[in-house]
Amino acid sequence: MDSKDRKKNLPLPPMTALPVFEAVGQYLSVARAAEALNLTPGAISRQIQNLELYLGIALFVRNHRRMSFTPEGEEYWAQVKKALSDLRDATRAVATRAEDAPLTIVVPRMFLQRILLPRLSSFYAQHPDAKVKFLTSGSGASPVDGTIAISPERREDYRYDLLAEANLTPVCSPRYLSAASALHKRSDLARHTLLRSRDYLQNWTNWLSEDAQSVLEEARCIDFESPGLELTAAIEGLGVTIVRIALVNEEIRSGKLVALFPEHIVHEHYVFCFSGTKKRPRNFSAFRNWLKENV
Repeated sequence: MDSKDRKKNLPLPPMTALPVFEAVGQYLSVARAAEALNLTPGAISRQIQNLELYLGIALFVRNHRRMSFTPEGEEYWAQVKKALSDLRDATRAVATRAEDAPLTIVVPRMFLQRILLPRLSSFYAQHPDAKVKFLTSGSGASPVDGTIAISPERREDYRYDLLAEANLTPVCSPRYLSAASALHKRSDLARHTLLRSRDYLQNWTNWLSEDAQSVLEEARCIDFESPGLELTAAIEGLGVTIVRIALVNEEIRSGKLVALFPEHIVHEHYVFCFSGTKKRPRNFSAFRNWLKENV
């Protein structure tokens, strides 16, 4: 391959040398370029020499008092300066769009309905221009800025904020409790109606523990596709459902529901987790702080 063909097939030049070349060309001084880039004059000179060797041409004429461009160097400098300026503009535009994008939060549906929604007006009162998108599933295509999860597994590159307790317990209405057969131990639930949500079937298994198989095989179960309907059914006296206590504190205080088996509460927490390295929209810190103060 001759010299002309070799130059046609040259890949990109040494990318670290281009900002150095731009700075030296701007100041026509190695010392001033070194000061601007916080590098040593020796490092600046080596980068320029490497670029000249790669291109096979001299970029500058050097003497003791001053330096100047060669004709080829001046033409190349103008093109490099424009390319770097375009790249900076493109980077700035992308970064600005990322900062202005909606904050995307994955959150359990029931937590969103019963904990976040009643409180969100205070967040928007403090941050009226904030844009937040809530997903009740993390399977979508949207990049996620944070996730509210129940006792998630820890990752080294993530950070975790403890929020409300997510303790599991069965509940029923006082009317159901007074009319139903005795409920003294977990195995007694085998003689009752269990109200279940398709999204939270595992909660019964986790709470029943070693009694799960026998109870779930013998009990009458009413299943609901949409989360929350099992709770409405419990309030109406149709049976026993299992729920995170934080979601029904108001119903327990008002007497609409009774918490059963306090000695068998499964202790967990809602946790706000997020990447410690990901660049996030500008309102992320405000939302995070609001969560920690209000949930």
